[in-house]
Amino acid sequence: MNKTHIALAIAALMPAAAAMADVTIYGEIRGGYEYNKTYSSTFSLDGNNKLQGGSQINDWTSRIGFKGNEDLGNGLKAIWQVENRVHIDGTTGAGSTQDTFATRDSFIGLAGESWGKFRLGRLSNYANDMMEQVDPGYYSDESVGGLGMFTRLDGRQNNAVRYDSPNWNGFSFALLYGTDEKRTLTNGSTTNNQTWNLGLSYENSGFFGKYNYQNWNDADKLTSVKDWHRLEAGYIANNLYAALGYQQIQGYGLGTFYNGSLSSSINTAVVNAGYTQAQINGAKLKTKELALTLGYTFGAFTPYFSYVKGYDASLNGNTIDKSGYDQFVLALDYALSKRTEVYTSYGHVKWKDGALDKENSFGLGLVHRF
Repeated sequence: MNKTHIALAIAALMPAAAAMADVTIYGEIRGGYEYNKTYSSTFSLDGNNKLQGGSQINDWTSRIGFKGNEDLGNGLKAIWQVENRVHIDGTTGAGSTQDTFATRDSFIGLAGESWGKFRLGRLSNYANDMMEQVDPGYYSDESVGGLGMFTRLDGRQNNAVRYDSPNWNGFSFALLYGTDEKRTLTNGSTTNNQTWNLGLSYENSGFFGKYNYQNWNDADKLTSVKDWHRLEAGYIANNLYAALGYQQIQGYGLGTFYNGSLSSSINTAVVNAGYTQAQINGAKLKTKELALTLGYTFGAFTPYFSYVKGYDASLNGNTIDKSGYDQFVLALDYALSKRTEVYTSYGHVKWKDGALDKENSFGLGLVHRF
């Protein structure tokens, strides 16, 4: 091929190359060995009503994503993202964790230098993508080696729109609205299962304070969450990691708690308290939880200690004795490089009602970001 043909070929490819220049491929591959003795989809109670346990190779929420933007001029950009869950342990997940396109935050929107950003698609609530400082670890759904019970409502909303404000001297906020695209007629009235989520934040010189509130409009009076508040505050700078979290969740019946162990514990405590099913249905159930995580970086090593106090729940304002829990997690992160880590943890949960054995998990694995 002569020089003229080469020049023509390069010129023909340049528009396509320029069009693809704003696309970024990114992700995290995370997984490890776990020994779990927990009440989960894999391990349940044996014939002696004792928890089973076993060794597993588990994925720790790996993902791959594609994102990009286009400069529209005058400080305005078009933005987009498609992020997908992947499992490196040979499973394919289920529901929102299934290995298909757009199972994680995926959207199209606009961003402005002075007014923030507006997105629509499948989007995280504020607690899921802007908080969780109390839960810095890596673990599977089967494990109690992280604060999965405390963060059980952190997630994503289908059919959502979200606005994120710019940063005003450390202050910012976000507002999410999830539409109800499956409205039905019940007892002569049309349901309105919309959800609203508000997030507030202040950050300055390592100090932070964040607040999350979410409301589900016509919550099912038998099994649904209605209102959720969470507050997190702390200091993360100069090798010190300190985060404190408090949350209150109110719903109906026992459906407020869709974590297996917590639901089982609350149910047992309610039955032991003498409540009938008729009294449980439609009753307001409220829980309160407090979480603390401390860590300190020594060179490449960062040890963490987390503690969660689940207070006794209340049903229609009446305290349900022995319905709470205590959890602690010990973890160690070793940075092999800026993008690769070795992570190990041990988690322990004690249920006050005594219906379950003490749950335990040990994990050791690798994390790589790209």
